Amino acid sequence: MACADPTVKFIFLRLMQIEKLSSTVFTPLAEGTGVLLNLDTLLYYSLNRTAAAIWQVVEERKVVPFEDLIGITCEQFEVEQDEARRTLGSFVERLIEFKMIQVS
Repeated sequence: MACADPTVKFIFLRLMQIEKLSSTVFTPLAEGTGVLLNLDTLLYYSLNRTAAAIWQVVEERKVVPFEDLIGITCEQFEVEQDEARRTLGSFVERLIEFKMIQVS
């Protein structure tokens, strides 16, 4: 999702729908952390407590608008929208790279 124009990237993120791939499984670990594993590629991705909580929302809802994740993150973790958008944008990019989700 590399994009030179931050405005275009911002618009794309606002409209983005995030969907868990059926080949991705989540294993919760101690202290609220977890691991994602793509059963097709065997790629795995470790999640801290915040990422694990966000992932559980994606898993429960099946398809989640990016903007909903920002709202949930701001509410649950008491962060500003700009910080949540930036952090979640990076998180989503990594999940795409590791083939854990698809976006539309």
